[in-house]
Amino acid sequence: MSERVPLDLLLTHPRGYLIHWPRWDAGAAEAKIEELKGMGVEALVFEGPHIVETIPVLGKGNTSIVFKALRHDGAYAVKLRRSDADRVGFAEEARLLKAANDAGIGPKLVAWGSEALIMELIEGPYLSDWIRGLSPADAGVLRGVFRQLVDQARRLDEAGLDHGELVRLRRHTMMRGFEPVIIDFESASTGRRVANVTTVIQSLFLNTKASLVVERLMGLPERERLLGALRDYRREMSAGNYRALLIATGLEKDFTPAPTL
Repeated sequence: MSERVPLDLLLTHPRGYLIHWPRWDAGAAEAKIEELKGMGVEALVFEGPHIVETIPVLGKGNTSIVFKALRHDGAYAVKLRRSDADRVGFAEEARLLKAANDAGIGPKLVAWGSEALIMELIEGPYLSDWIRGLSPADAGVLRGVFRQLVDQARRLDEAGLDHGELVRLRRHTMMRGFEPVIIDFESASTGRRVANVTTVIQSLFLNTKASLVVERLMGLPERERLLGALRDYRREMSAGNYRALLIATGLEKDFTPAPTL
């Protein structure tokens, strides 16, 4: 059940310990609250698809927990550093998310500090959950979403920003209406070879579990042709090889734009 808790009540609220989880420290928790206030946050809302010790949250990772945050100008997502995290601050993740934003990708960065990072709230479902609600009659819509997703991966490749976690695409892409949004740039890098397009396509069409769902809804591309196009793109990430990859997946010639909400 969703619960809104003003920042001034968090320290004594039964759910408030999650802001400095798993090792509680009242002084450190109070410092986090002051940082959030400085960013304009007025309250946290405990809701979302993930559970930490029976409490719903938007997300849970190895170094942070994501909450819904309320400011005077609306709702946002806020990442709070876990008390057992080995990372120091959010400056690097903020830099990487800003680089993604500059390429038109990801939730919009709002603010960050040593203990928190605030970004646009994406309120839709995960891509994998959204797909479960489709039928073969929605094949054109699904192709349109896949084309958008692969195009986003291409823009990341062109920007020299490797996401690093798109092999787990089902939990790193959310839906904003009919638009996919790649999230969580914590493991991203501008210092390694990019592999966003190839990883997304492998996740969609060559991952056994995911490809079974895709096959049921829209069919799969011819495997050997796709593997050859992937090899060519890895060797040279040119516009021509990208177009050939789109043709091999069926996303270039059979693209249907998603409906407008």
